[in-house]
Order: sequence, then structure tokens, then C-alpha cells
Amino acid sequence: MAVINSPLESQFGFKAPGFSVDELGNITATSLIQTGAAAASDVTDYTIQEDNGNYGFVGYAGINPTITLARSSSWTFGLTLPVLGFYIYSALPATLYSTGLTHSDGVAAADAQGKLSGTLTFNVPLDAPDTLYYGNANGEIYGTFNIVDPVGRFSTIDVNSTNNATSSTTGAITIAGGASVEKDFYIGGSLNIAGVGISELSSSSNLEITATNKVILQIDNIKLGELNSTGLSVTINNSTIDNTVIGATAPSTAAFTSGTVASLPTVETSITNRQYVDSTSLSLAIAFGL
Repeated sequence: MAVINSPLESQFGFKAPGFSVDELGNITATSLIQTGAAAASDVTDYTIQEDNGNYGFVGYAGINPTITLARSSSWTFGLTLPVLGFYIYSALPATLYSTGLTHSDGVAAADAQGKLSGTLTFNVPLDAPDTLYYGNANGEIYGTFNIVDPVGRFSTIDVNSTNNATSSTTGAITIAGGASVEKDFYIGGSLNIAGVGISELSSSSNLEITATNKVILQIDNIKLGELNSTGLSVTINNSTIDNTVIGATAPSTAAFTSGTVASLPTVETSITNRQYVDSTSLSLAIAFGL
């Protein structure tokens, strides 16, 4: 079969399977693939041109539109502004905001202000104000940047709110679902678990509880005891200790209301029981006629 080479075409522009251009110039494509460093550098978030002495953003209706930018994100602007230039202000008409600005010609900060062409990159700081402005040299022609908090993935978060958490739905940050933390977790206040039923603190390996002074054991605001540098100081009530050697290396004293010793003594230090004492006393009494 002969191969026929023909250009892409459509009623209003080019077309091919998965690709078309309508009468307004809108492009529909299944996917876009860029190759080469030059192609990548030409891609910008916003393309800005002059529109009868004002700023026109390609793809946005009207002049000097309000643009929303997220903090902790990087935004690029392709500039074609031979007369206006491009400045960013924190207040009009003359307070420039230069933090986070770089230009494709290699300059940064204040030196990146007022550019006519090339690509301006704006890394919006986390502490950027809620409103910034873009405009010409004297700020008479301008539009607004609406600065919002980021949504999704970002490298760092700085939450300025000091609201305390008094429940699972209050505080500076509330999360409806679960939270996963891959590294260390630091808490400046208290750790409260408000689960339903039995709350669980578990570890897939070893679990270490470390305190500088002591670990306090408390139930329903009643102190049961503590674990400190000298050992465990806790009153044991209604408890059973099974298969455990107590005082084997450093015997002390004990007092019981009642107790049972099932085995007979075998050495001098063994604890005896009443049956052995009674039978021994009876044997001695008979032997000595007592």
C-alpha cells in the first residue's frame, strides 16, 4: 500500500485522531508530549500580553483579571509587554513585593521586577499576604493576585493558628480521616486519645516509653503510682501474680491478710505450711511425751 504524506487539517485548523481545533482556537488533544529542554522552558502557567494598554491573560476573559495563586507553589508568567512591563506590589501604588521572584535572564528579587519579556517565576512564600497586585511602573494600571493556602502536596506547612485542641474536631488543624507519619512526631502539649471502646497504643516491633523524671500511672484522675529511677511504686490490689519469682536475689519483707503455701518445705529457707507444722508438732509431742 502506498503511504500518502498529508498535513494535519480541519475546518478551522489542524486535526488528527484525538486532536482538533475549533472555530475559537480551542485545542482538544488526547495527550501532549514535550521533548527537549527548549520545549519545556516555553511552557508557562500564564501568558500575558498587552490588550489596549491593559494586561490580557491568554485564556481569561476581560482585562486585568484577578488571578488566584497558592502559597508554597511556583508560578510562571510568559511576558510580552513592550510598554507596560510587569511589577508585583503588596500595596499600590509603589510598594513592590519582590520575595520569590526570578527571571529567565538570570536576575532575581527586585531585579526581576518590571520585565517586558521572557519568563517570570514567582515562588509564592508561605507568609505572602492574602492580596497582591500586578501592574505597570506607577501602579495606575493593575490587576489583583488572590493568594490562597495550598491544597494537596507541598514540602512544608506552617500553621500560624494557636487554637488548642479540646476534642477530635477542634484545633488549628482537623483531619476527618486517618493520618500517616513516616518519621518522628513531636507534641508540645498533651496527647489525648478519645476513641470509642478500648483505645490502643501499639507497635509493630518494640515499644519504648521514655521520661526524664518519672512515668505517672493514673486512672480517672486518681494517681495509682509511678515508675521512677528507683523502680515501680504502685499499690497492687485484687491482682494475681503467676509463675513469677519475687525477691529471689534480694529478699525483703511481706505482710498478707491470708495466704496459702501448697508445697512442703525442702530446705531451711523454704516457707512451710500449716499441715507440715501441725504434723511435726504432733510427732514431737508424742516422742517427748508432751
